[in-house]
Amino acid sequence: MKILILGTGYLGSEIAFSLSQNHSVTCIDHGNNFSEISSSLKNVKLIEGDIKDTTLIKNVTKDIDLICYCIGTGGVIDCIEKPDHYKKINVDDFKQLLKSITNPNCSFLLLSSAFVYSDVEKNFEDTLTDPKTIYGQLRLEQESVLMQSNLSYTILRMSNIYGHQNFYITKFDNVIDKFIANIFQNHEIFLYGDGTQLVDFVYIDNFLNILNQIINKKFKNEIYNISNEFRISISDIANNMKNIAKNQYDISVLLQKQFANDKLPNIPYTSSSKIQKNFSWKNSQNINSKLKFMFETLKNS
Repeated sequence: MKILILGTGYLGSEIAFSLSQNHSVTCIDHGNNFSEISSSLKNVKLIEGDIKDTTLIKNVTKDIDLICYCIGTGGVIDCIEKPDHYKKINVDDFKQLLKSITNPNCSFLLLSSAFVYSDVEKNFEDTLTDPKTIYGQLRLEQESVLMQSNLSYTILRMSNIYGHQNFYITKFDNVIDKFIANIFQNHEIFLYGDGTQLVDFVYIDNFLNILNQIINKKFKNEIYNISNEFRISISDIANNMKNIAKNQYDISVLLQKQFANDKLPNIPYTSSSKIQKNFSWKNSQNINSKLKFMFETLKNS
């Protein structure tokens, strides 16, 4: 299969590495990471360019089977601070991108977010979407734009992906990477909000496993939740890391809070029963064991 990946940040680079083992992969990005990526991904074609370049997208996608959208879409805090900026990325630029794709046989894989739901007891794929954050509202609008296009699609409503499987660049970081890096550099962890917000983590190798299965099945016009079905507070994650730092590295860690009076939203609780049934998949990784592995990886990077 010929696959085009848009964006080579944290997830895009990992996906490119994983899919390139069995597929022909091309990546389009700003190119800032291409020197590091090219040294590890010899069989991936890298194109420096902008997804807003209509001619480029039209030409590159004319014989592509699948487009995987991995462009940075911001997050909950980003969209609060810069709503107009992220509306342009998630909605306006996205509309232009889809209009540039004229290949009728091309499918589109969108990495969306669990934040399209509200924080109810449990969300299934057919649960009424009612996002309470600007970020969730923009991602839901992005989904709607895709579903109204002429492209066949798969939408993955994802929880937090963490860890590194095939590929790692030190400047790629998610919240857990940032915590560990701060521990080794400054012996501090910075918490946004009051730390009580709940997060759901899926380790990268489990995500790549199910992603490969979904792509190989070639389903059309499907939506899947990808979650661990277990939420933990960001404070508990930080305290687990604090204990690892002390017990394994004899580092005493200070927890620092920013926006301490604000409660940030929980990631909505989602059921992964549909994807478990269709693919016999279960995210069962023990997060503490993975944290210890990540400490060693980041310490030696």
